Amino acid sequence: MQKGCLWALLVPSLLLCATTRDLFEESQPPVVMVSTCMERIEITNVQTPVELFKSSAICVEAKKYAQAVDLYLVATAYGYFDSARVIDKSTRDTLESLKTENFGPVDASKRNQFAEALRARLDDMQSSCRFLEKLGAPTYYPKYMVQNGVTRGDGLILNYDAKTLWQETRTNYLRCP
Repeated sequence: MQKGCLWALLVPSLLLCATTRDLFEESQPPVVMVSTCMERIEITNVQTPVELFKSSAICVEAKKYAQAVDLYLVATAYGYFDSARVIDKSTRDTLESLKTENFGPVDASKRNQFAEALRARLDDMQSSCRFLEKLGAPTYYPKYMVQNGVTRGDGLILNYDAKTLWQETRTNYLRCP
């Protein structure tokens, strides 16, 4: 698939983040207290896109673009996985809201430099694909997404196949070999 298509999937709101307030209603999850730019070694499969996007934005502010890209790619992959395993597909907008909330306040020139670093990584995803394979599928319950929906029960598709879904996320969404 062309790199432009992958770029369009991963970055639609990054450069055009609006500085909006109160994107989340009271029913949204509490604000995650991430206060550092995490290193790749600190990323685990229990961290949600909420935490990962927050840390990625902190990295962008600190001009640590390679770290920001690592976090951003994991956050988008995990968000894609989560949106495929929840029943209520209307919750898919949650990721765009998280991107806007976290990257909207970032200085436009830093956001542009981050976008360039992301574009460069998308041209060579080998390292990121190996990292995501090693990291594995998310093991958390996607409360951040489910609580936005209008479903009963736990909000997840009954008996979804996490292994197959994770493989599809890496191959179909991120275009990993």
